[in-house]
Amino acid sequence: MAQNGEEKSQLINVFGKNVTEKKAQPNVKQTEVKKEAKVAPVPTAAPTPKPTAIQPSGSATDSTSIPKKPDQSTAPVLLFPDNENALLIANLRYDEAIRRLNDEIASLKRKKQSTTDAEWLLHYAKNGQSFIKGTDQVLVIDSIVVDKKNLLNHYNLNPELGVFYYQVEQNFSVCYQTERGNKVYTSLPDSDGVLQLTVFNNDEGGLSYPSTLTGMETDGDQNYPFMMPDGQTLYFSARSNQGLGNYDLYVTRLDDGHHFFKAENLGFPYNSYANDYLMVIDETYNLGMFASDRYQPADKVCLYFFVPNKSRMPFDYENDDHELIRQASSLRSISTTQGNEAALKEGQRQLALLRQSVRQGKILHEFEFVVNDNLVLYSLDQFTNANARKLAEQWLQKKKNLSSLESQLDDLRDEYHAANTQKKNELKAKIEGLEGRIPQLRTEVHEAEKEIRRVLH
Repeated sequence: MAQNGEEKSQLINVFGKNVTEKKAQPNVKQTEVKKEAKVAPVPTAAPTPKPTAIQPSGSATDSTSIPKKPDQSTAPVLLFPDNENALLIANLRYDEAIRRLNDEIASLKRKKQSTTDAEWLLHYAKNGQSFIKGTDQVLVIDSIVVDKKNLLNHYNLNPELGVFYYQVEQNFSVCYQTERGNKVYTSLPDSDGVLQLTVFNNDEGGLSYPSTLTGMETDGDQNYPFMMPDGQTLYFSARSNQGLGNYDLYVTRLDDGHHFFKAENLGFPYNSYANDYLMVIDETYNLGMFASDRYQPADKVCLYFFVPNKSRMPFDYENDDHELIRQASSLRSISTTQGNEAALKEGQRQLALLRQSVRQGKILHEFEFVVNDNLVLYSLDQFTNANARKLAEQWLQKKKNLSSLESQLDDLRDEYHAANTQKKNELKAKIEGLEGRIPQLRTEVHEAEKEIRRVLH
């Protein structure tokens, strides 16, 4: 098999990563990020977070655990530079890789030789095969390569989405602070050195002691959180045996206000065999962005900008051309995703508007609140009455929660119609629960609007 430089580059950061081992801590003195003027400062009220002895929220079962290679380094290494099966996996040719590996394992067993390497690769091949069958047909409108140390400077977020910054006291781990400033999400190591997502509540007394997020059920490091404005939908990255080997992007939602549902791996094309992280969805501009070091040297990272689908739109793996799917999955060229010219132009227009509004310190209307026939308010800053502003914040949160629940209900109904009998029975209770909650929340939104108008008058 030919082994050109591009194929080999796919193997960098692919194999040889023990996802649950302790991580080497960076030397803060050698880190240049803190010199960047645009990085938001660390909150002065934040206490020095202390690692808590909390066990990971989930662990790999016997069926998903990967046979560990001996003497693995904490740094990504190229364990199999001349292994044709590894190259097949790295280039997303899973059917052939699985067939060859099964034959190899059978041969090694007959010879009573170790099958560890082959079984280890077979696990990743099967993971990849399941992900590629669900590749999302997403429109990627732009990508830019930036210095990794300056990455946060390029996340020019719509202000209503909050802000990312570096926590200097924690070796420059990435923190996300919500737009209202009431919560700060980051990751801290547990007693075993495994990074766990945590949240600080921010009030008049400053930041609280960190609370570990639970329920996501990923078995390795969790990092790079972003909470949607609805306060329920959480994007993050994890290094898990259940994924592709390095940081993969996941999404989860709060189930009861305290714990999260099991996280869903976003699969291809958002994830790769490199590190993929910092997913942000901007519903105002209908844009998404995430970072990836696929195809990049060690000091670079690529930012991808895309148009998020309202619900996942997988390829028809049985009927669509597999080479087309591999190209779309790998994002070697974003042009392979840009078949819809009208949607591409609209996405590029929205991206230009976002960049312009950030430069000018402006944002699109946050909402429209009709006070009377002569007055419409478009942002919280326009509520000069303190009591009315507080009520407006509560009303806006209820509206976001309502929109999120309505979206979840639509997704569940679509899933219900395509499910078998057993799955339908599982989904029925969730659907009925949302159908009961949504009318109640609509009433709460309506009553909140009336109360705001009463205060303003």
